[in-house]
Amino acid sequence: MAICVLVVEDDPLVRFVAVETLADAGFGTIEASDAAQALDTLYSDPSINVLLTDIRMPGQMNGFELALVAKRKWPSLRIIITSGYFDREEVPLGTDFLHKPYSASDLVKRVGAAEASA
Repeated sequence: MAICVLVVEDDPLVRFVAVETLADAGFGTIEASDAAQALDTLYSDPSINVLLTDIRMPGQMNGFELALVAKRKWPSLRIIITSGYFDREEVPLGTDFLHKPYSASDLVKRVGAAEASA
């Protein structure tokens, strides 16, 4: 099964680098700048099987809340939360955590691990 990653990141440069890194590694990518856009995309595109989301984002919903809503609605969706401000212990159950700043190889490994568990 081909992996398609929805990258949710409000910082355009960080989002660009993540999307390019994942695309170069052979993953399909879609991007969103906030949780509302991410949910719209998840509802409209059933090909997404990994959600990579930052915690701190503008709007009414942060990455934690997005992860909880997404996990309830799409239980098989693999979720990776990224942040430079929080620790793994604060992340909701059923999600993975990638501490910022992360390397390109760490990002690819983490998404690859999500692919292996799919």
